This record gives sequence, structure tokens and C-alpha cells, in this order.
Amino acid sequence: MRSGAAHEHDLLRRAVATELPDDEIASRILGAAAEQAEDFGLRRFTMDDVARRVGVSRVTIYRYFPKKDQLINALLMRELRRFLTKLDTVIEAESTSEAKLVHGVLFCLGFLREHRLLNRLLRTEPELILPYLTTKAGHVVAAARSWIARLIRVEVAEGRIELPDRDIDLLAELLVRTVISLVITPETVLPVDSPRGQQRLVELYLGPVVAALRPTGLVEPADPGVAEPAGAVEPAGAVEPGVS
Repeated sequence: MRSGAAHEHDLLRRAVATELPDDEIASRILGAAAEQAEDFGLRRFTMDDVARRVGVSRVTIYRYFPKKDQLINALLMRELRRFLTKLDTVIEAESTSEAKLVHGVLFCLGFLREHRLLNRLLRTEPELILPYLTTKAGHVVAAARSWIARLIRVEVAEGRIELPDRDIDLLAELLVRTVISLVITPETVLPVDSPRGQQRLVELYLGPVVAALRPTGLVEPADPGVAEPAGAVEPAGAVEPGVS
């Protein structure tokens, strides 16, 4: 039996490691499968419909994906890999911890809230997806928490933020649960969908979080895309060593 720690990593690791057919026909099949699922959901998803969209025979579809479940799984793994790859790119492009946090969270919200297939399932077939984001979300939360915690530990190791190791998973899970909540319940007074509203949220909440975690005396260079919290040049609430 695998340990829980190993199991919680499986979802995202599998998405990154899964080998998908990469020739032109396979790409067209996956693209058509995505369009079919976005237009009609998964309950009415058939291999015949995908074949018609691609313009190939059903036999050709089965040559790449012998079962419908395998095609759907490949599609979901492709979308998850696309999300993770873009997230890593967004974060790696930033030079400060504050910018990494802010732009990483905003990217996640924008990508997931605008994802056509995810929104289709939430709207018309919630029974297929909601359990894995609510009552059965343990593995999803754990996998995402592990992914985010890894990024936070890099910032700690580089000396850009100061946070006891026992608290890293707490911060990571708080971010994960915030994003999930705003995805499955898109109606909100939080202005997450407008640039000006996002900037306000950054000024009030996200920026101060990282400012409070900077090591004493460290002032990161300002990111032109992230407003510095009003009156916070140095982290008045920085975490002191040994204090949690």
C-alpha cells in the first residue's frame, strides 16, 4: 500500500509525466475532444462525435485511444499539464516573492474561472466534478498544496521570505482553498475579474502577506505590476526566527 504522502503527489506528477501521443493526428483528436466536451459535456461525449469533428474514422481514434475513458483521461491530463506549465512560467518570470505570489494567484483565478470545460462541467454536470472539489477534494487539495509549498520553500531557501517550515503547508493550503472557492462559486463581491479590482485586492491583502514574511532588513525591488502596500516599505510584521 502506498503512503498518503506519496499518493497526494500522484495527481499533479502524473499530469506532468503522462506521455501523450504527440503527432499531428493525436493533437487534432485531443483538440476535437476538448471542443466536444466543452460544447456537450462528458455525459454525451462519444467517440463517433470526436471522429466527425476530426474528420477521421472511429478506427483511427481507437488506434490512439482504445477506450473513451482513456481519451477523456488524456484530455484532462493535457489540460492539467497546460495549467501547471503556464503557472510555473508565470512564477519563474517574476523576480520578487511578492510578484510571484500575486501574479501566481491571479493567474490561477483567471485561468480556472475562464476555463471552458471546467465551467461547462460546473454549470451542467456538477455531479461529475463538484465532489472532487468539495467533499472528495482531499487528494486535489493535497496535491495542489504540495505543489505550492514546493515553490514557497524555494523562496525560503533563497532567503527572500522567512517562514517556519511547519507553517509553509498552512500558507499553501490557504491559497489553494481560496482559489478553489472562487472557482466553484464564481459569484462574489471580490473584484477578481477586473484589473483595477485585482490591484485593490493586492494592495489590501496579497501584498501585505509577503511583506510580513520578508526577513528583517530585506527590501525587495519594487515590481511595477504590483503596488507596494501603503506605508509598508519594511515589514513591520516580519516573522522573527523561532516565532510561529
